[in-house]
Amino acid sequence: MEKIFEGLSTILHVLAAVTWIGSIIYSQFGVTPALKPLGPTKSHAVNGLATKNFSGLTWASLVVLLATGIYAVTGMWDKLDPVLTKPAGITLLIKLTLVSIMIIILFFQFYQYGPRMKQLTSPTTPKNQENTLQMTRLARVTQKLSKTHLYTGLAIIVAAVILAQLLEQ
Repeated sequence: MEKIFEGLSTILHVLAAVTWIGSIIYSQFGVTPALKPLGPTKSHAVNGLATKNFSGLTWASLVVLLATGIYAVTGMWDKLDPVLTKPAGITLLIKLTLVSIMIIILFFQFYQYGPRMKQLTSPTTPKNQENTLQMTRLARVTQKLSKTHLYTGLAIIVAAVILAQLLEQ
């Protein structure tokens, strides 16, 4: 029965990771380039709507990743302890650090930059030079954060593959 739970947990973990990272890849290489012809204000407004619609999926993926990740780590603690002296433990520590970075970026995007971008793209916000300048700066910051989010997610996948190989030994 335990093997069934481990298998289901692994499947859910991989599906949640694919959902989270896949949506970032889709956004970076599909949605963002397709919206460029609309101009910065309209493209950010549409991107904000897409983000709002995807946010439930993102948060659900995060919860599943955390729950299944904790379950996986508790099941293999003997192979990881002491964490800083075994390659698998060090790799897990790197992976968890990268996951923390991704979560921090997600919180910044969702709670700090998202609302500010929504305010700047609102029809009630005056389209003056100061707001346009703020929008341009904010767009650059969010673009860099999105790329960092993507690259961190890809690094997590690499760390996960390395960790799986180390645990098989």
